[in-house]
Amino acid sequence: MIPRPYNIVGLESVGMDANFTVVDGLPVVSGSVRDFAADPIAYMTRLQSLHGDLFAVREGDQQVIFALGAQYNRELLSQPNLFHSRFFAMRGSKNSAQRRMTSGLLSMNGQEHSQQRRVVKSAFGKQAVSAYREVVTRLTDEMLSEWRVGQVRDLSADMTHLMLRVVSSILFGMTNQESAFELGKMVHRWVELNHETGAAAFASGSDAFERYQELLSYSEEVELRIKDMLANRRAAAERGGDMLSLLIQAQEAGDGMTEAQLIGQAALLFAAGHMTTAHSLMWTLLLLAQHPEAMQRLDEEFAQPAASEDPSLFSTASLMDRVICESMRILPASAYSQRIAQEQVQMGAATIPAGSIVIYSQFMTHRMESLYSEPRRFLPDRWLSIKPSSYEYLPFGGGPRLCLGAPLAQSIIRAVLPRVLQSFNLAVVPNSEISARVISTMLAPTTTVPALLQHPRAQKTTAALNGNLPMLVDFDAAIAKTSGVAKYAA
Repeated sequence: MIPRPYNIVGLESVGMDANFTVVDGLPVVSGSVRDFAADPIAYMTRLQSLHGDLFAVREGDQQVIFALGAQYNRELLSQPNLFHSRFFAMRGSKNSAQRRMTSGLLSMNGQEHSQQRRVVKSAFGKQAVSAYREVVTRLTDEMLSEWRVGQVRDLSADMTHLMLRVVSSILFGMTNQESAFELGKMVHRWVELNHETGAAAFASGSDAFERYQELLSYSEEVELRIKDMLANRRAAAERGGDMLSLLIQAQEAGDGMTEAQLIGQAALLFAAGHMTTAHSLMWTLLLLAQHPEAMQRLDEEFAQPAASEDPSLFSTASLMDRVICESMRILPASAYSQRIAQEQVQMGAATIPAGSIVIYSQFMTHRMESLYSEPRRFLPDRWLSIKPSSYEYLPFGGGPRLCLGAPLAQSIIRAVLPRVLQSFNLAVVPNSEISARVISTMLAPTTTVPALLQHPRAQKTTAALNGNLPMLVDFDAAIAKTSGVAKYAA
């Protein structure tokens, strides 16, 4: 039986007696797209258990198709010309700041995407990623200087603030970091408005129009700040090593990036990298705090002479690498994404109409027992014996559009984890309520994530938790090893 992670209003209407038909080989459920927006994991889990890996939900004249698992991931992600990307729901009119702000790589397709990807790739080269590492470690140390043994810290707030500073500095400037930080906060709010406006569009009787107007107005403010920063950077005697400077250099070298595209790339690079990396760090630290055996082994690994780091994506050479891989498997920061079918296409036994919205899910793929035994357990050493394909394990997407920032995100996490864990032992506060849900497409905490800071050599323990997180991750075995207690509130 597939566990139901959540209970949401309206989900019970999609039960064993759900009203559905089969159209061109595709099970089509009469349901509510708004319920999916409210709780994607619960919705996909329930309907997958009833209808398999390929099904559709229709509400009036609106239909969304769900294609879950490695087979459909491959079909969707390996054919970018057949299935186009659409990252932002609200693009704005042709001449609006919102349209320019959403005109980065994740909203591009075809030849435009290929050409711009080559230009942006220069900012993610090995030399650039290596140069960013110094600012990551310095900002992490600044954060840790404010932590004290005995404090209870909210890991979610701390990692979000840290990554806001890190990504702002890497993207907008490592020389004037306060100015970069202020712009980063503005882009962060713009991203939040995009998520809120997109979600409001699903709700009947909502204030979607007012939210949309607020989004359009705020996008103009953010664009003006980005333009100011571009002007200052161009006027500077020396260019910095931040991404914005590298993109300006590429533009000036005649690589075909317009000013509107440069603005869009700057906004989208921040939007795509900030919260996903913050969530990945936070989930990894929480999982380690709840698995003392893995934490203890990491301490022993950190105590050994540092081996040369394997820079390859998804390396499993060290325990830390395996911890990161397993964390991004069991609690992936990006829970699902979507593609748009450009023509009628056959998927399995079903015919998918042209123009269809097709959802695929990293979260659902990573939980399939056919791919991962005991999928709800955090088992870093599973990576010693498995080597999933890029369509079976896809925390950064897959195929030709694999996220350019994946190596940088992993480099950041590899830099932060040892500094935090060598400075403090983290213990989750017993009986804390820790819950999560998919907000927009990201698996995010909906509560604080309280952790007690202890001396790094303090005894490592685990704790019983309330909230819905224990329904997403099976902590029973870890708790049994340390206390013999395995009780959770539903």
